[in-house]
Amino acid sequence: MKTGQAFCLALCWLAMLGVGTLNSARADDTPDFHLDLDTGGHTAQVTDLAFTPDGEDIVSASDDKTIRIWDWQSGVTLRTIRGYLGNGSDGKIFAVAVAPDGKTIAAGGYFGASLGDKPPYGDIRLFDFATGKMKAVLKAADYATYDLAFSPDGKTLAAGGADGVVYLWKQDDKSATGWTLDKKLDADSWHIDKIAFAAAGTRLAAATTDNGIRLWDVEKGEEIALPAEAEPLRDISVMALAVSTDGALFATGGKDGQVQIWHAADGTLARAMPKQDFLIGSLTFAGDARLVASCGYRCADKHRSIAWNIETGEKTLDYAGHDGTVHASTANADGSLVATAGGLRNAIQVWDPATGERKALLQGLGEPVTAVGIDASNGVIAWGNANACPDRVACPEEQGTLDKTLELPTKERFFDAPQPLAESGSFERAALAEGKWSLGAAAGGKDALENAILEIANGGKVVRSIENDATNGFVHSAYTLIDSGLGLITGGNDGTLLEYRTATAKVSGEFTGHTGEINALVASAEAGLLVTGSADQTLRLWNLKTHELIVSMFFAGSQWIAWMPQGYYYSSDEGDKLIGWQVNQGRDHEGRFIRAGQLKKYLWSPEMVRRAIILRSAKQAVQEMRPGVDNELRKLLQRKPPEFAIRVAEDQSKVRDGYVAVEISGAREAGTDVTGFSILSNSRNVGDITARSVDGDRTIVEIPVETGENTIRVTGTNEFGYLTERSVTALARKTEKPQAKGKLYVAVIGVDKYPFLTDACSGRACDLRYPVDDATEFLDVISRKSAPLFSSMETLVLVNREALDEDPDKARQTYAVASAANIMEPDSDTIDDQLADFLDRPGEQDTTIIFVAGHGINIDEDYYFIPTDGRKQDAERWKRSSLVDWGDIQKSVERAKGMRFMLLDTCHAANAFNPRLEKDAQDARIVVFSATAANNTAAELPELGHGVFTYSVLEGLRGKARTSDGGVTLFGLADFISREVVRLTSSKQKPFYYVGGVENIVLAEP
Repeated sequence: MKTGQAFCLALCWLAMLGVGTLNSARADDTPDFHLDLDTGGHTAQVTDLAFTPDGEDIVSASDDKTIRIWDWQSGVTLRTIRGYLGNGSDGKIFAVAVAPDGKTIAAGGYFGASLGDKPPYGDIRLFDFATGKMKAVLKAADYATYDLAFSPDGKTLAAGGADGVVYLWKQDDKSATGWTLDKKLDADSWHIDKIAFAAAGTRLAAATTDNGIRLWDVEKGEEIALPAEAEPLRDISVMALAVSTDGALFATGGKDGQVQIWHAADGTLARAMPKQDFLIGSLTFAGDARLVASCGYRCADKHRSIAWNIETGEKTLDYAGHDGTVHASTANADGSLVATAGGLRNAIQVWDPATGERKALLQGLGEPVTAVGIDASNGVIAWGNANACPDRVACPEEQGTLDKTLELPTKERFFDAPQPLAESGSFERAALAEGKWSLGAAAGGKDALENAILEIANGGKVVRSIENDATNGFVHSAYTLIDSGLGLITGGNDGTLLEYRTATAKVSGEFTGHTGEINALVASAEAGLLVTGSADQTLRLWNLKTHELIVSMFFAGSQWIAWMPQGYYYSSDEGDKLIGWQVNQGRDHEGRFIRAGQLKKYLWSPEMVRRAIILRSAKQAVQEMRPGVDNELRKLLQRKPPEFAIRVAEDQSKVRDGYVAVEISGAREAGTDVTGFSILSNSRNVGDITARSVDGDRTIVEIPVETGENTIRVTGTNEFGYLTERSVTALARKTEKPQAKGKLYVAVIGVDKYPFLTDACSGRACDLRYPVDDATEFLDVISRKSAPLFSSMETLVLVNREALDEDPDKARQTYAVASAANIMEPDSDTIDDQLADFLDRPGEQDTTIIFVAGHGINIDEDYYFIPTDGRKQDAERWKRSSLVDWGDIQKSVERAKGMRFMLLDTCHAANAFNPRLEKDAQDARIVVFSATAANNTAAELPELGHGVFTYSVLEGLRGKARTSDGGVTLFGLADFISREVVRLTSSKQKPFYYVGGVENIVLAEP
């Protein structure tokens, strides 16, 4: 396993020169979209940083091919800017610069086919700061651009890179781009790494990795001769450059740890700072008194940035906030804050250079996967995220610690949520020795990297070796023997993953998919799987024999997502907001990003992902379940989702009490109608809205709110089925008039009798004992404990009358709440029609509760509730027209206005798990209580007289879930049900509930 330290030096020299990996392809041959993670932060090395002129925001560039604009004080990304994203190095951004007026971001990098055979690659892209739109492309350099700088007056833009030339662009209103190439400054180098204006813009300094430093008079375009002290730098890679706040000094730092400060006016040496024992990765002046230097390579457990007093050379601070190499740094205008970027999670930290106090941490949700294991006999994988050797640069022989597990789905079981690891003894790990064969890493290569060479030994004697370079992953960061030692798989720093034959050290296959360092891997012949973990924060499953990528997984706390290469996915409630597709719109235009959740209608398919893992082939799963739709994703991504923006309107003077005016812009351009949007206020479905046009494409809508903070969520859908969601927080005005109580609408469905299914449940009749009792008792408890909280209650009761009449007392109790006319048989047509009509009645201040008890069944990708007239065509096939499609129920519930609750005791049959119910309800902010999570069946205990889940619900509503004098709250009920079901079933049944984004309202009186 590799520690996660990026090999900056090798990457800067090789990847930036356009040398791709074996899995790189010509951009012309690739599709115009790419699957990408969006975790809220960078997923690869942060290459450059800049504060905005006002110091309010930070702009960051990354090898993940994005630019992020951060509100650093709140810790969130305000905007992600994307250019053209290609394979390999194509699209990596090495430099950003913010214009002095704060309106333009210039970006430079490697923009071209990653094999490096079709220049140019050094185009400069100019983006509008406010919108992220690409304003212009400046074309001059053939090779990659490594650094950019605006002059202090913003009228000149300098760019330097892989051809050793600095290009100076001048503002020109007559040019189509707004800029004209003014002059070129030759640095006599093949690799300009850093450039900076100094001395009020009259000087330009450059640092090279192959021929020292340069200084020019900008106006004359002439090089200023440097003193003899600069001559030794021609033999040392100079990686860092910074200019003082007043522009009078510039500092340089090199591979050998040497830092020197020079006078910008004439290039004379001002002073040398204490030499360090690390490569200087970045330099930043923090005001006029301090210089900050950061460790940029092989930092091991030091991970430091140090601050010096410029006058004395005394170290004033040692900042060790990062857990790995620091790749970039910057300071705000007055030097009171420094931002540094690096570490295992590519984090940006903002800190005070005077005290070392951290002010902000900017990073995404994920972590590198540093350890993997597999228990083939039980079908369980495990992984971990801890650094196996923080005190070393590299330790590929270390296996790392496992701390989380996931049961892979089988024919007999569905997915389950990840669980903490109880014990690790049963998990296979990478095989470093097998029989007479063994593997070990050794230092070597051009830069003497710790694990550049993989030594293959037989009987303890090295017989072959594989030296990695830019074409096959730079280093051997993780490896394992396979096939009884006759083969091996090794992973590199850039995501390269190759299979070799041990006897010949010849490549025999490739696993293509990772984009970051391979930290860990394990191969299981019994399971037919290769499991890998990477610095790109993903865990992936591969077919060991065919090398096909089956599924990729990302985990971040309670959120997770598993997706196939074809785009089909399964996720937690918010997990599908973490991945999406960048759709390229040409090299000279910004890219579009479409999140997986926006295509949920087409691509959310737990059963597809499950089949892919069972079959060990994503391609075969698609062919089996959706034949003929290979190009579905391509067609979908050619269309645009509805894009619009919302904000609280500035003018609230004419808005009614209890309402807030929200402005929606861009809807018309997006091809959507505001009146067709779904709008929720604090998870209460608003329904009909009052809308009025303002001017152009702006519309004001008035949305009912409650006193205090309200989260307003607007969801638009266009003709192609795309979803786009926007949200805003509003503080409602207080009103003296008390708000009227809403109505309570309660629909209960209970099915005991299945007259057409006499042997359909494992050869037995499908009749159940308790669903009718469950439904009617729930109705009674709600009428006594919850209804008094509302102005009135209306009911719909769909239960077997025969079962109800078998218990006269129960019948009388039910008739006291619901009239006989409102009690109907739960057959398929009645459930569809009556429930849809009933759920059209609630208003925006009302609350709806739906309780369902009976059998559920999965058929392929769909879930159905089995009504009392459900039947089969034959022993293997259900008659779908006799079943109730859960999607129809879901649509009816989503349409209901006000707050919505669903309680479901439907999973009595094995493998009748309804993941779509969970996902759709969560996305619609419907509160859900379900009897079982995945791989459980719902228990019925005779001594309780109910299903265990319903019994727990009833007991909780009756008062046992009460946590305060105010009554039974939503969160209290959820906690009680969860604990009680587990207790009553000795942990054999675990209920599922979702109450996210909903206030903790009172559900039942004390």
